[in-house]
Amino acid sequence: MQWTEREFHMAARSRLLQRFFRRGEDGAVYFVLDPARSSTSDKCAHLLDRAAYHWRRGEYAEALEVAEAATKLDPDSEEAYLMFACYAIEGEQWDSLERLFERLPEEFAGEIPLVALRAVATAATGDPSLAHAALERLAQQHAKNSFFLFAKAEVYRLERRWVEAADYFRRLYSHQSDFPYGHIHAAQVLIVLGAHDDAIRLLDGRLRSQPRNAEIYHWLGVALEATGERSKALQAYRESLSIQPERHSTHYRLGRLEHRIGHDVAALQHLRLAFDGMPDVLPLRRELVAVLITLQQWQEAARLFPELLRQDPTREDAEMLLQLYDHTNSQQELEATLKDALQLYPQRPWLWYVHGLIALKRGDHAEAERALLESIRLEPSADAFVALARVQRALRRTAEAIESYSRALELNRKHIAAWTERCMLRLEANQPDQALADIAQAIELAPDVGQFYYLRARCLLALGKEAHALEDLIAAVQRDPACIDAWLLSSQLWRQRGEYAQAIYALKQVLTVMPDDVAAHIAMAETQLAIGRFNAARQHIQRVLELRPDQGEELFLQLGKSLEARHLYHRALELYEEALQHYPNSADLRFRCGYVALKSGALHICSRQVEELSALDPIRAATLRDVYAALSQARRER
Repeated sequence: MQWTEREFHMAARSRLLQRFFRRGEDGAVYFVLDPARSSTSDKCAHLLDRAAYHWRRGEYAEALEVAEAATKLDPDSEEAYLMFACYAIEGEQWDSLERLFERLPEEFAGEIPLVALRAVATAATGDPSLAHAALERLAQQHAKNSFFLFAKAEVYRLERRWVEAADYFRRLYSHQSDFPYGHIHAAQVLIVLGAHDDAIRLLDGRLRSQPRNAEIYHWLGVALEATGERSKALQAYRESLSIQPERHSTHYRLGRLEHRIGHDVAALQHLRLAFDGMPDVLPLRRELVAVLITLQQWQEAARLFPELLRQDPTREDAEMLLQLYDHTNSQQELEATLKDALQLYPQRPWLWYVHGLIALKRGDHAEAERALLESIRLEPSADAFVALARVQRALRRTAEAIESYSRALELNRKHIAAWTERCMLRLEANQPDQALADIAQAIELAPDVGQFYYLRARCLLALGKEAHALEDLIAAVQRDPACIDAWLLSSQLWRQRGEYAQAIYALKQVLTVMPDDVAAHIAMAETQLAIGRFNAARQHIQRVLELRPDQGEELFLQLGKSLEARHLYHRALELYEEALQHYPNSADLRFRCGYVALKSGALHICSRQVEELSALDPIRAATLRDVYAALSQARRER
């Protein structure tokens, strides 16, 4: 038999395997062997048919087992050795391939197909240069032989020389379009090179002859996902799992894709199944931890996370560590793991960056600054400079903090946090013009963020532009109705303008979002007092006393002084008298009560406060007594 006839026979066998098995009523597959065909060669052919059946389904282990049985049953069957070798290469079972060539009969050892395939085994388990030398000798006479082209492509693939591998795979299928082997490896090579459409066409073609091959569907899903065909990729992965439900690599790919499209519950199910079978695959562990964090399953994520820091930690790991640190009770374990990682990988700037942020959270400013400076030394980044600026702000080193924010913006002009935080720092440093320029940049980058308009309103107020500030505060709450700062500041401006109804509306918006906001209750009490609604004000005062009983005395003083500033002395006196029922030993409240009593003409109340104040603060009691005496004398003379 000529070799071309053998090739034709093998391809025909691949296409017509339906003739070699029957499906029973129970759905199981039963292989049929005609009792009349009882020769060794016929039995070998029957085994090869069974092996091909498993191979068509992507069941390489089963295909190899049956093909190996065929080589032992009929050692004179070159076809059995050839099929076994091809299955071993497709399944990357290099030990099995080596054993095959160790017991290969001498009469087959020099045949072109097996010599070519032996070169693949040499490249996989030995010296690739020897494999190329062997193939070069064949190339002189057999450069267009299908098995030569197949072997050449596989050797290049093993060397990760993707362009050469793709070239030889293309030559192979151009020379023999129905060549049955190599399609999956060819598709993998094409995917690496970004030729996804070519890979899809190749895999689609093989599906016509192998419609129940889980691996084909897996790699088809990979190629489709790379082209953005996510729904088709999902379908391909699911089809692969319907054939082989325990295929862990496909569970991983499907779980990762489900996570990308926001189906996190489904993603978690698949990633857990994949992790059960592949616990040592770091990218899988990283994906699983990311999904657990998204679903706020913090403790399980914290349990799986430390291994990521022990083995080649990435920037993504650093970001996940910060999230876990804020949401779990495993801070000490996470910090210990981070310290170990810094000893193993001292040149990873993002590990120093995270270490600095955690130290800042703990209030250890010296350690935070040291870690962040080391991160910047290894790799200057805008995030690290911003974090360093926050440390310097906490240490009240304003000029250094502004410089650090500036360095951050030199590296990244779109770093919004740097613009906004430098704006706030410049406001604190009484530099409203520069602060206004900073927040203008932030608004240009993110025009829909309400908080930025609030910051611009603060800048405008510092420059005395109250009307423009109110316009920005309105813009802030229009973009973000939950912008508490904007509502509070606008209520303050409305009160200053005497627009109490507007102020009350703004404060109600705050209390709707944050019913226990102390500042809003204080502001509401002050506003209600200003318009004479003492009972309404009392409700808010009582709520503040419940929320912050330690602030009660200061609260009454603040509200009373605000009434005094508006010359509402009678209302202030009423407030101070109520306050003294709660804090009868407060010298500050008694002095203010006596002073307001004088202002409002209630001299008898002032006299009483002078007597009570004498034991608490004799100096201020004497001052108040002198003023009281002077007023009394003036009144008698009239």
